[in-house]
Amino acid sequence: MRNFLKTLSISSIFLCLSLFSGCQKNIPYENTEGKTFTNYFDVFTDSEGNLVLPLNTTIQLTMTDEKKLAEATTLVEAQLPFWHKLADSHHRYLDDQGNELHNVAYINQHPGETISIEPELAAMLSAAIELSQLSDGLFHPLLGSLSALWEPKFAPFPTENTDPDSALIAQITGCLPAAADLNEVLQLDPERRTVRFEPGACENSLQISLGAMAKGYILDQLAAELKPLNTPFLLDAGSSSIIAWSPDDAPYSWKIGVRDPSGQTSLLYAFTLTQGVVSTSADDQNYFLIQDGDQQIRRHHILNPRTGYSENWLRSVTLSAPDQAGTLDVLSTVLYNIEDAAQRRAMIGRFEAKTQLAMDYAWCEPADAGLKLTVSEGMDQKRMTSAAIPDFVDYQIQRGEKHEK
Repeated sequence: MRNFLKTLSISSIFLCLSLFSGCQKNIPYENTEGKTFTNYFDVFTDSEGNLVLPLNTTIQLTMTDEKKLAEATTLVEAQLPFWHKLADSHHRYLDDQGNELHNVAYINQHPGETISIEPELAAMLSAAIELSQLSDGLFHPLLGSLSALWEPKFAPFPTENTDPDSALIAQITGCLPAAADLNEVLQLDPERRTVRFEPGACENSLQISLGAMAKGYILDQLAAELKPLNTPFLLDAGSSSIIAWSPDDAPYSWKIGVRDPSGQTSLLYAFTLTQGVVSTSADDQNYFLIQDGDQQIRRHHILNPRTGYSENWLRSVTLSAPDQAGTLDVLSTVLYNIEDAAQRRAMIGRFEAKTQLAMDYAWCEPADAGLKLTVSEGMDQKRMTSAAIPDFVDYQIQRGEKHEK
């Protein structure tokens, strides 16, 4: 289905990072580098005719050359449905031969069976296991049942609700295998291109879900197709996973704004990026509120595998690195589930050592007088000083740190 919307924009495009789109429009900054052109990608259908939104969010591609954008759009339209269908844990699809596609949803529905899968899905599952082990299980690829328990309660606006049954939450978290044991539950055979999902007695409590890494991981694959066009582009999935790129011999400065999760103003801060990836996790787009005595607690979709509940230590996390959007998506989720700031920085160092990539961060914490925004020295150096930090934000720079690796 090729029915995309084309819009003309200014090159000083601001992307309001969040877990879903909801981008604030008309941020008043001057156009400094000329026009850009943007395409949005259409829905497709599953095997039962249901409409499916690519990666369950808005995907947009922005480029500086309109003709190149048309060429790039064709490339993305050819690849995006393929990757989405493989990673989808909610819908079933038919392959090109009319047979049922062996995707994540199919694997979940056939526990205990050895299933042939595409090599691309095998690589994605293998990466999920590796990243779970790297994070000590704070990212867990078997949270599908836990997410399904919470998701019907969330909304993109303030609403009150109640927690799911605590006994069901405890049952699911009690079934989650340790990260070190994931290969016993999710048995991959790369040579035979097969997988066997063995939840055992926990069949009703464990489901594969790649939601915390799939958007960034798939953007990585799409970006690899676009770079040979040698034209600056910005690929954005729901404004939470972003890849910005421009050729070394023709650098283009993409300007990215991060939305205030408290809603007191539209823009918390802004920074520039010539080449790199950005990931943001935040609690202001998919949540509900509960009343606990005189205290109002926000329950959001970033779930801690160890407790089964969301944490409220942070309001948002933004990460930037030269590459690997999927890895950054995982890490932004992981950091949300770590209370101590020094331990968060140590986890960043662990991911840096594994990927051999320098990672910059900015995390936003609730504070008595507003918000506390802590940024790495590298993130501060990227910051646009023309976008003033709001008065209610305590802005702190972590200087000269050395992560434990």
